[in-house]
Amino acid sequence: MPMHRRIFLGATVLAAPLISLRSVAQSASADTPPQIGQISKDSVWVPTPDRMIRRMMQMADVTRDDLVIDLGSGDGRIPIHAARHFGARAIGVELEPNLVRLSIDKARAEGVGERARFLQQDLFQADLSQATVIALYISPGVMTRLRPILQALKPGTRVVSHHFTLEPWEPDETMRVENRMAYLWVVPADVRGEWAVSVAGQDLTVRIGQNVQMLTTTGERAGRAVNVIGARLRGTEIRFTAFDHDGHSRQFEGQVDGTRMRGTSGGEGIAPLAWSAVRR
Repeated sequence: MPMHRRIFLGATVLAAPLISLRSVAQSASADTPPQIGQISKDSVWVPTPDRMIRRMMQMADVTRDDLVIDLGSGDGRIPIHAARHFGARAIGVELEPNLVRLSIDKARAEGVGERARFLQQDLFQADLSQATVIALYISPGVMTRLRPILQALKPGTRVVSHHFTLEPWEPDETMRVENRMAYLWVVPADVRGEWAVSVAGQDLTVRIGQNVQMLTTTGERAGRAVNVIGARLRGTEIRFTAFDHDGHSRQFEGQVDGTRMRGTSGGEGIAPLAWSAVRR
């Protein structure tokens, strides 16, 4: 069965046909049967394949430890799927009362009423502070408005979207499912600035510039420039390569925790060493 989701008017036309807007009432009561093409504020409700839901959840590495919040949740398929098949807690945020009522009834019928909840609410008013995964199927204009809100979430929060992107924020992963695209972003930690990196006998300073998850790096050791290359950031996970005194390349992998980093380093022909860093 197809999953029904909300697409905001003014969006790029999707492959799925829309029912004529003139044939659907502007709003619906809780007792009105949902219809594909139902209008809500500046949006309509349209179908998306079930297989896309599963692949989006897999791409976001959803587990029972996650709280998935679906913005514009339609009839609740994503929260219900996340709860039933991945064991996650899930919340659907939906403006239309008839869709909220339908979602609640479906969650109870599928035995996940305690793990999948639904709120009748404008998605821009939703509290996302406890979310670990955000699910989206929303037009470019709304994605643009959401982008700064999403980028301000806790580092490591995963954002997964069907069809629409968060340009100019580059996705961390992309996936094609039956000629439809899915995108994943991981909210990056703030690593801008100068870091004092401690690694036995190889201490150095690393300066990091940052544009969302994209990094630029320079290094210095004992007053001399050190090449620091290949820096990558995914949420709170950071990687970069620097060079030891003898010229061997050392790969650093670690976790960012506010103003500190720590992890392990190593490379071909050199001893593995623990490392830590403090932002100056």
